[in-house]
Amino acid sequence: MLRPDSLRALLMPSSVALVGASDTSGSIGRIVLENLLGGGFHGMLHVVNPAHRRVLGQRSYGSLTAIGKAVELALIAAPFAAVPDILADAARARVRAAVIFSTPPINSDEARGWQAELLSIASKAGIRILGPHSFGVIRTDLGLNATVSAAVAQRGKLALLAQSGAVCAAMLDFAASEGIGFSTVAALGGGIDIGFGELLDGLLADAQTEGILIYAETVGDARRFVSALRASARTKPVVVLKAGRSLERATGEAPSPDAVFDAAMKRAGSVRVKTYAQLFAAARVLAMHRIARGDRLAIVTNGHGPGMLAADSAADRGMVLADLMAATKATLGRVLPPGVVCRNPINVRGDATPARFAAALEAALSDAQVDAALVLHVPRPATGATDAARAVAAVARRAEKPVLSVWLGAVDRRESSEALEAGGIANFYTPEHAVEAFSYLAAYRHHQQWLLEVPPPQPEPAPPDLRAVERIRIDTAATDRRELSEWESHTLLATFGLPVPPMLSADTLAEALNAARRLRYPVTLRSNATAHPSPIAESGGREGLRNGRMLTRAWAALLAGPANARKRAAVIICKGHAFEVSSDVAIGVRTDAVFGPVITVSAGGRGAASRDERIVLLPPLNQSLAHDLIRDTRIAAALRAVDTDVDAPGALARVLVQVSALVCALPWVRALTLDPVRIGGGHAEIVAARVAIDPRAKPPARSYGHMAIHPYPIEMVADVALPDGARLHVRPIRPEDAELERAFVAGMSDQTRYFRFFYQLNELTPGMLARFTQVDYDREMALVAVDEAHGAPAIVGVARYIMSADRESAEFAVAVTDAWHGRGVARMLMTRLIACARMRGLKRLEGTVLRSNHTMLKFTAALGFAKRDDPADAEQVCVVLDLD
Repeated sequence: MLRPDSLRALLMPSSVALVGASDTSGSIGRIVLENLLGGGFHGMLHVVNPAHRRVLGQRSYGSLTAIGKAVELALIAAPFAAVPDILADAARARVRAAVIFSTPPINSDEARGWQAELLSIASKAGIRILGPHSFGVIRTDLGLNATVSAAVAQRGKLALLAQSGAVCAAMLDFAASEGIGFSTVAALGGGIDIGFGELLDGLLADAQTEGILIYAETVGDARRFVSALRASARTKPVVVLKAGRSLERATGEAPSPDAVFDAAMKRAGSVRVKTYAQLFAAARVLAMHRIARGDRLAIVTNGHGPGMLAADSAADRGMVLADLMAATKATLGRVLPPGVVCRNPINVRGDATPARFAAALEAALSDAQVDAALVLHVPRPATGATDAARAVAAVARRAEKPVLSVWLGAVDRRESSEALEAGGIANFYTPEHAVEAFSYLAAYRHHQQWLLEVPPPQPEPAPPDLRAVERIRIDTAATDRRELSEWESHTLLATFGLPVPPMLSADTLAEALNAARRLRYPVTLRSNATAHPSPIAESGGREGLRNGRMLTRAWAALLAGPANARKRAAVIICKGHAFEVSSDVAIGVRTDAVFGPVITVSAGGRGAASRDERIVLLPPLNQSLAHDLIRDTRIAAALRAVDTDVDAPGALARVLVQVSALVCALPWVRALTLDPVRIGGGHAEIVAARVAIDPRAKPPARSYGHMAIHPYPIEMVADVALPDGARLHVRPIRPEDAELERAFVAGMSDQTRYFRFFYQLNELTPGMLARFTQVDYDREMALVAVDEAHGAPAIVGVARYIMSADRESAEFAVAVTDAWHGRGVARMLMTRLIACARMRGLKRLEGTVLRSNHTMLKFTAALGFAKRDDPADAEQVCVVLDLD
């Protein structure tokens, strides 16, 4: 049975010891101890200070080993010089995790040596470190407040993960004033070991956490961070606040680091905000668990002015005021006073009773063209704030669409707020804040759609033949070049199906004239330049050569050019596409220091008036994703305006998909500039290209390690023959396999389902279905065997593994539908899964099998798995396969 990894000793400790506990007023040891005692920790609490027998009334031990009992989490509040010895003592006491409050040495060299020593001790003992200079950790369900903060977290369903302890404390103060509670609070501090990725993994399966808030300044391991973020965002809303963008600048043609971070957050399915208030506003509206299906908003108000302010704010944020249906207007005509125009915003007038408010809201929510509603209440003598709140809450409680509210002038009226919250309504201070919060719902929906796209690294059905490209890399490495020539660039782009014009090379004028006749005039003449435009390009005489005389003159101009131009061995003759109407765009690839290759799109060509809009895309991409990411941009609008009869943005999206395939496959391509890319008539053509490379770049240690998001592993797709001759299509699972997966599990016998899930299960829940099909291939693998020979495709077997937190081992599971038992499906899938695990560098595959499942025990033994008793459950057996 599969179960997620977690930092259990840090987030769910049953025993805690504070080393460096103190009764000195204002000391860290005292602050942490007072917080621990005040929180009422449910587990065992021990105090360590060799200089005292008791501290604040608690018995004090001389060391962690002196406690003589198991300690899962050590809290270290001692001077930095003592920390290595304390950590060594923790290793002897078999502590599993440590929070280090101690501040590193001031001298940077000394600090690096100190941190390296701590990591060495901890890694050998298997101790995970949060810190140093950590704010600490809070688990409200355990009564654990192991922090240096005076702020107290209220109990709730949000987790707060921060890089800065000071910001974490400030956020707790802010949240307390807003009545917002938390399940978990943790700050990384120095972050020498545990990072955001692992904390997100630890919260992934936490039933106490329904949403996650992140305050980040820097990202260490981008792949681990994005992978964990994507895994978390599939099941829980994640809101990210990042600081430091004012200190980051774009360099040259590269996008700013902040723009790249923004692109990564969109692909991770999270929502990014820029202020504390926005962070908690987004959390509040997402916590309603009602996601609008679109951006169409209905406003119900008893005051004209607030309604107009909300409408203006919606327009500023790209939100659409819903166009009410005729039936809705007819219903409102019966609800509203005579003479009131039934339109959006819906003004119920200042004399509206609670019943009129509720009826108008119900009419709006019943409209198929309304995706969400915003209710604005202004204090009026005829409409009590609390009564109106209760009336609209009763309507909202029955609705599936999200309802937001603003009860103006009722900031201190807790009764009204409680009534609204009881109806599942997120209440805000101003119309602008409410509309802003609705925009986060819209962003969350879009980002979730993009999250579920799992593009392949190469276009199907088959990846390109990379032998010619590899020869280019070898040649450039031999000559120590960093940029490709015109011919090499053309070869590389053509290999990946990018729309380059037909091209022939020529060493002499006669060869050039012959090539031009073969391509048919008009043609273009180019020198085989590397980085910079050729003299022919600068002279303007190389394009549109309509006959041999023009070509001869252009050739002579090349020979009259600088010596370095004349020495080039080859001249390139190419044939361009004839566009009746066209637009130019520029496509670039740059390597971000954190997130790896990113793709940019901007206005292109020498005539580009402005490149203010630059779209930043994080590969891998597929056609749907690329089209969606550029759809609402000014660049796409300009393409549609010039070429109204065809899908010009679709042509651009196809080019972007091929560029994505290139950067996925070739980590040694460091920069790429395609400018201009001419688009018209539903076609695209690359007019000029420049490719910068690092031919000596070493292949990444892990699969697609140069990228922040692991592509769909198309290299594992195959058609396989079973021993009886039957053929199955084997491939990694995809999100769109949800219905096939549901049918696969539903088609199992009761016993097969019981052996797979360890309890009686009739069908997969929506959450389980999403978990099984929305796979992050960086951390897990699920191979499906699909029968395509008997009618509609059907999954007949699944084998999967999920990596542990240490990324050295993985837990596996395999299941085959009953009709295919005994035909070699399980062995075939497991053989491929084991090969994949070895390729990913895993050292062990582990699994849990019911002791009564004799068939599975015999099967795993035949594959080489060793068997041992499960100490946690006598009815289960652990099986382990060493992969070294």
